[in-house]
Amino acid sequence: MPRRMPQVLIIDDQPENIEVLGETLAHICEVGFALSGPEGLAQVAAQLPDLILLDVMMPDMTGYEVLDILQSDPRTRKVPVIFVTARIDSDSETRGIEAGAVDFIHKPINPQVVKARVSAHLERAQQRADLAELNQQLQDSLAQIKAAQSQLLVLSTAIEQSPLTVMVTDLEGHIQYVNPHFTHITGYTFTEAQGQKPSLLKSGLTDQTVYADLWRQIKQGRSWVGEIINRTKDGGTYIEETHIAPVVDATGQRQHYVAIKLDITARKHAQEKLDHLAHYDVLTNLPNRSLFMDRVERGLTLAKRHDKPLALLFIDLDKFKPINDTWGHAVGDLVLQEVAQRMQSCVRESDTVSRVGGDEFVVLLLNLSNAADAMMVAEKIRSALNEPIQLQDKTLSISSCIGVALYPEHGQTQMELSRHADAAMYQAKERGRDRVVLFEPSMILN
Repeated sequence: MPRRMPQVLIIDDQPENIEVLGETLAHICEVGFALSGPEGLAQVAAQLPDLILLDVMMPDMTGYEVLDILQSDPRTRKVPVIFVTARIDSDSETRGIEAGAVDFIHKPINPQVVKARVSAHLERAQQRADLAELNQQLQDSLAQIKAAQSQLLVLSTAIEQSPLTVMVTDLEGHIQYVNPHFTHITGYTFTEAQGQKPSLLKSGLTDQTVYADLWRQIKQGRSWVGEIINRTKDGGTYIEETHIAPVVDATGQRQHYVAIKLDITARKHAQEKLDHLAHYDVLTNLPNRSLFMDRVERGLTLAKRHDKPLALLFIDLDKFKPINDTWGHAVGDLVLQEVAQRMQSCVRESDTVSRVGGDEFVVLLLNLSNAADAMMVAEKIRSALNEPIQLQDKTLSISSCIGVALYPEHGQTQMELSRHADAAMYQAKERGRDRVVLFEPSMILN
């Protein structure tokens, strides 16, 4: 932007002197004037000029007195003052310089000399102002740098001490920085990781579509958040919640990628444990009633779609209560665990054995060819449970009553099949226990 016109104040009690000086300087500056020392000081107090032309000999206040007042104030001291005087003795000039004047112009004035000297001092004043402004800018910049350095130190310390893994890569994915927590988690030092790609940690357990989505997002300038299973230097695996974002410069161009990762392995395992507890029996580790019923619903959907029968077996243990009463619940729990293992050994992986009550179990058999298949498995379970149970120094015996209901002959829904399998099981009890009974409609009528 263009500089403003410099301002010069002429303080002189002679109007004709002011007129001559004003005409001489009209083309190089804006001219103001005062006819006395007090009037000049008032104008300086209101607005600082860039230069003062000060008459030495004035009746009410001499130029020396005016200059003394100007020099006593830090605000006005920096304004350059040129004495204009008819005196040509060296003592007057010495006194003026000692008082703080920057130059002398003698009367009668030589317009060219006045113009040259005033221009020179205005230029010097401008240079001093520019230098002061530059110095202030430098001081401000240094202050900003110090503040930035201080902030950078805080951020650097936070990153170095962070319980999160921090990684910086170039645009090709080469690792440029990792913080100490990276080493703590992975076992790789900064030196070992530098220049490598994050695939250094690849476990092979994360679906490739995850990585494809990751790169697609960040190359488009967007952040990506997801879970990745990584491998440590010693071969262990861990799960990280990963946040990756591009770093862009002032023009919006990508320069780096920054990844911040949180090890969520313990959290995932805890969640898996909670999920397991919500769906599995704590004692036998068999699916509980909720999970079993869900599998029955899904099994019925598949059976209807593929026109395949399925079977529901309700199993109640005989002679279990005397074991609890005689030997206590600790032994009873061991018996239930043994029962669960024997039942599982009698069915396929696609089938489901569940504990739904104290000594009550249910079995879901899928993809059967006919009713005979279900009865064969039921008999296999009954026979397995008839075998003596050896616990430490005790030999215990139990038996079972098993009711069988088939889809679609005995019901189309989970509720119907459950009610009919339960009715068949009670028929087994009434017929003398230790037997398998297939549901018949008359069982409901009775």
